[in-house]
Amino acid sequence: MKSFVLFVLVISIHLVYSANQNPGHLKPLGSVGSLINIPELHHEYPSVTKLLTYYIPKSVPTIFRQVLNNDNHYSIWQTDEQLESEVYGLSDTNIQVESFKLRQRVEMTFGKFLQQVRRGHVMFADDVPEVLQKYLTVPKPLQCETVLETFLSAVLIINHINTSPLLSNENNDHFHCILRGSQRMVLINTLQYPDVRKILAPEKRHQRGPPVNPDRVDFDLFPSLANIDYHIANLTSGDCLFIPNHWFFQERSLENTITIVYNIKHQQALNIDVNELKTCPEYDPTFTLDQIDWSVERHPQSFKDLIKNLVNTKADGYDKWQEMFSKHLSYDIASDPEASAMFEEFYGIVDVDGNGQVTTSEIEQINGIHQHHITDILYEMAKIINSKRKTSTPTPVKIEDEQSILNDNENDEHLHLQSYKTDL
Repeated sequence: MKSFVLFVLVISIHLVYSANQNPGHLKPLGSVGSLINIPELHHEYPSVTKLLTYYIPKSVPTIFRQVLNNDNHYSIWQTDEQLESEVYGLSDTNIQVESFKLRQRVEMTFGKFLQQVRRGHVMFADDVPEVLQKYLTVPKPLQCETVLETFLSAVLIINHINTSPLLSNENNDHFHCILRGSQRMVLINTLQYPDVRKILAPEKRHQRGPPVNPDRVDFDLFPSLANIDYHIANLTSGDCLFIPNHWFFQERSLENTITIVYNIKHQQALNIDVNELKTCPEYDPTFTLDQIDWSVERHPQSFKDLIKNLVNTKADGYDKWQEMFSKHLSYDIASDPEASAMFEEFYGIVDVDGNGQVTTSEIEQINGIHQHHITDILYEMAKIINSKRKTSTPTPVKIEDEQSILNDNENDEHLHLQSYKTDL
């Protein structure tokens, strides 16, 4: 009996010592370890030339402190009351928001949303509504006509105190600007750490593992996250953070926060001839988002245009293609087994060599029966999705339904599917 007790004691001691001894184990992402403060500029953006010849090609994240403070309409974003009183018709504008209780998008007025977001059970993450576009000044380095051609989208995010999952910044660079509130940002350079990239963005869909919990990072499950550099930014209202292409990031909102994210096409920005920048005008404080021509090229309107755009921009793998098709169709393909199976069949045809990447040469090889088969698959997938959307369109949240949302205590999370209106 004594021998058995001694054996159990030895095993227990061994298990204790074999547990992960890293001080950051099961702690929030980027709270312990090699923490690097992101460099800063104060009260100014970089010049458009420096953005395109240094920050983007050299992949340098940088904080631009208090660059929004002098924008003409910056003050109206500081309280809900100012927004509703200054922006005519905003309170009655219908928007699609994310409900954490229902785990889907629901429709409500902007006024009702502002009441609900304070409780932390809904969030808004979508293209800037038209009614608000004239109250957002285009950042100085993006005002040049040549650079505007690389301007993909402007996304408004309004949320309560929360922690996002690890987010990817594939194919785009972006300016992450705080209109109200404060956030702590943690960035990881996946070009420097390819093993981390394989965990966070596996090339093959069957390689996908459990998600990283940013509040309790398990170094036993993700040992490659234990000894890397974490780049830290503490942002307050008026600050912008430049996040380069291929940097993963995680945001922690410390209070009710309003963020505007300006997405730039990375490859297209790299291809700009610097000589063209000599004709860029001086900064215009009256140049607002509503004055931008959001051309068809920015949001493909057909499957043919979408596929061409994905191939030309070298979109990375199955998951990225599925995400972009989901946005195009305003429908989460991954959440629907039937639509997902059809999309997998389509991708298996266009990925001729089966390596997980689709190239121009592979698209050019598709003809005859395969081309017709692809057309049939996409047509049937679109028809099924359209049918399901008609039978399960979320209804606007009624006043009597709102209490059920208030009672929900599920963890906050970002839902990334945006609603892009397209003709099927």
